[in-house]
Amino acid sequence: MLNKLQQWLTAEVNSKILAEAPYGSYAELIDELEAALKESALPPAVEAAVRAEAAKAVAALISIRLKKILWDVQQGRSPQRLLAEEERLIAPIRRMLEAQAKPSARYVVVVFLDKFPAMSTSEFKQIGPFNKGDLAKLPAEDARDLEVKGIVKRLSLMP
Repeated sequence: MLNKLQQWLTAEVNSKILAEAPYGSYAELIDELEAALKESALPPAVEAAVRAEAAKAVAALISIRLKKILWDVQQGRSPQRLLAEEERLIAPIRRMLEAQAKPSARYVVVVFLDKFPAMSTSEFKQIGPFNKGDLAKLPAEDARDLEVKGIVKRLSLMP
């Protein structure tokens, strides 16, 4: 059991990407360690020393793997080979990044009622300038603001 843990730690240290884990979760690893210690007839002091060293190795694994995972996320990549606890940890970050990548605004088509200079939308995109009668697809928020000011009129396909 300790050999398997040492091999996994060595693989993580020697790889730039997440190594293939011999367990599906850290809990599974700890359960196996506990079972192995129960089966052994180690003196209490030796068992305590083994537990302490195993805890250090698991902490090192977690630290190394989390750094790799966060690096992948910051680079816009989706980490592979995640353990169950890592999946739960990274899920909120993934949701935030996915929401950021998707345009959140609903778009509407408008017609400009007069000339209008270039502008920056609520999504920080530069558009324009526009002439009277030009059509544009704008975020709903921008279209609403311009419509209130009498600059555009929303077009609707439904009568």
